[in-house]
Amino acid sequence: MNAASADDVRAAIAALVLGNRHATSELGAITLHAHQREGLERVTQLLARHGGALLADDVGLGKTFVALAAARDARNPVVVAPAALRDQWTSAAKRADVALRFVSVEMLGRRADSEWKADFVVIDEAHHLRSSRTRRFAAASALCSGAKVLLMSATPVQNRLADVRTILSLFLGERAHAMPEDELARFIVRRVESDVAESTTFALPRVRTPRWVSSVTDVDCLDRLLELPPPLPPADGADSGVLLTYTLARQWASSRAALRSALQRRLARASAMEDALAAGRLPSRAELAAWCYAEGVQQLTFPELAVRAEVPETTAFLAQVRHHAFAVRELLGWLETSADPDRARATALRDLATAHAGERIIAFSEYTDTVTSLYRLLAPTVRAAMLTHGGGRVAGGSLTRRELLRRFAPGASARTRESDRVDLLLTTDVLSEGVNLQDASVVVHLDLSWNPARLEQRVGRLRRAGAARESIAVYMFAPPAPTERLLQLEARLRCKLDVAARSIGVAGVILPGLATSDARDASAAREERIVATLRRWSRADWRAPGDLPCAAVESTREGAIACVRFAGDVRLVALAARVVTDSRDVIEELLGCAGGSESELNPRQASSAKGRIESWMRRRVVSGVVDLPALRIARSRRALLHRVDTIARRAPRHTQSQLAPLMHAARTAATATLSAGAERVLDELAYAPLKDEAWLHAIGEFAALHAQRDAGAPEVLALLVLRKN
Repeated sequence: MNAASADDVRAAIAALVLGNRHATSELGAITLHAHQREGLERVTQLLARHGGALLADDVGLGKTFVALAAARDARNPVVVAPAALRDQWTSAAKRADVALRFVSVEMLGRRADSEWKADFVVIDEAHHLRSSRTRRFAAASALCSGAKVLLMSATPVQNRLADVRTILSLFLGERAHAMPEDELARFIVRRVESDVAESTTFALPRVRTPRWVSSVTDVDCLDRLLELPPPLPPADGADSGVLLTYTLARQWASSRAALRSALQRRLARASAMEDALAAGRLPSRAELAAWCYAEGVQQLTFPELAVRAEVPETTAFLAQVRHHAFAVRELLGWLETSADPDRARATALRDLATAHAGERIIAFSEYTDTVTSLYRLLAPTVRAAMLTHGGGRVAGGSLTRRELLRRFAPGASARTRESDRVDLLLTTDVLSEGVNLQDASVVVHLDLSWNPARLEQRVGRLRRAGAARESIAVYMFAPPAPTERLLQLEARLRCKLDVAARSIGVAGVILPGLATSDARDASAAREERIVATLRRWSRADWRAPGDLPCAAVESTREGAIACVRFAGDVRLVALAARVVTDSRDVIEELLGCAGGSESELNPRQASSAKGRIESWMRRRVVSGVVDLPALRIARSRRALLHRVDTIARRAPRHTQSQLAPLMHAARTAATATLSAGAERVLDELAYAPLKDEAWLHAIGEFAALHAQRDAGAPEVLALLVLRKN
């Protein structure tokens, strides 16, 4: 050990953990802000050490240019994002002078995997790949295999923590599903506005506390919905009407128009089912699914609930379908004669436009029918526009999506003629991702989404640098009061938000009166605080010593902080109460105690701490292999290792020295951390019908491409002993 000053040891720990801290500030015609350069430094380090990273900065902090800066030295970079973001990425890449290919998320899985080849993959709005059972995810896994992967999403937790694990598996593989939550945070770069609050060149508008808009009373309609009979008996004997009523009640809570359209679609499908049953045939699941293509929520109408018996009792089914269709017709007739609550909703929107005269309002809904109905009611008296997947419309007629968005770009108010001005834009969630609407300053949620991340994304469209105003007002249309008892929608949103708050953190207030877990307790927020401490320890003039730098400082805690390298990774570990741990809670606590003044170094105490840490690392390296059976990839990995051992036993003695390097490479591949795509390839290779030597060569080539090189023996790189005052 090399006794050094405490400042030198702290600087050594910071330099070893943070890596290269000389990120460029110029990117084509773009000058990166300080927080973007810091994000680039961390992303670059994670890409170099682990082959991937998740950039989860809050909306508006400029993730796009951080990603472009990280990708600019790649030979063949590819951006995967929703098709609606193509223009944004093309424009940003041109400004940054970075050449890349764009592949839409929608196109993934529609073409052969061989068409997509890349050495650097950026996946924007990565939460679209949170389900590993889709063709889209399989195609993304193949694309990411062998490439560096930068994932981007301000809202990676959509419903549950498994969302983050799945997208991280694109470069971590199945190990992402076995890692503790705070371990996952090491691969996530997540900053919010408070992390860049001190910047004088970068500012985001403040988001005001959301306010409820008085709900519309529509109790009679809810009672009639609850009385609707189910269309068919359920396959599992449960109450099929519950799920169907949930679907209709959500549309009813959005607008009368959305409910009416849903009932009309249901009636059409009931008629189709009636015709099939009258002919003596029960449609298959595939046939029923083909009828339900219009909206995803409608897929619950029949395919998941209908029974297909060996000898279907079509007569009983036919009577039930007709009973259901009759009830739906009755309800549609009642809707035509009862008061339409959409008029009250339109009046409330009109009042908001008056209260925010001179400002621009974006009103979001999940349903096209809601947007269309409210636009028709408001267009005669309010300068309104609507935008759905089918395109845009203003009072003068149809308008392209690009032209409509141009009117909400920064400074658009000053450039737009008074006759073309739009004060209120009614839109579906087609605008909730990847667009900039800085010229607007009011967000209205016309209905509550099942997914709370969607609410955050909507507000994030306006909360960008260069916004027209210093604050953003947020309003939420409360569903008719009885809906709360039926759906418990708000309770569901709060529960999901709490999951996000504990793992990633939630920026700002999403629901009025929301009480989630303290954002400071989020794993990603803790990681940011650890990094912030290390940045304060950094010194530009620090030079690496030849031997292990070691020092002692006065502290309120007894223990040690060490920077170590094992399993190919550089990380911090802590020694507290004679126990070595990599718990991020303990590490953060000891880092906070490690800034004290110099203390005399006790060589025996330092040697003891070093020995304990080295022993812990040796145990961890072994457990990394021993614990492999706990993972879902274990079967093929064990099969591969067994096959290698079998080859070693039966190989002639004179060939063993020749095969030894190949067998070592095969064992390395079996215990390596691989991306999801590489794991699929290894699964196939494990059982490939090849002769022994050819099989070993194939595994060796795979290991050369995908497995990490020999990480070497575990070692302590720097040690800071904490001596209690």
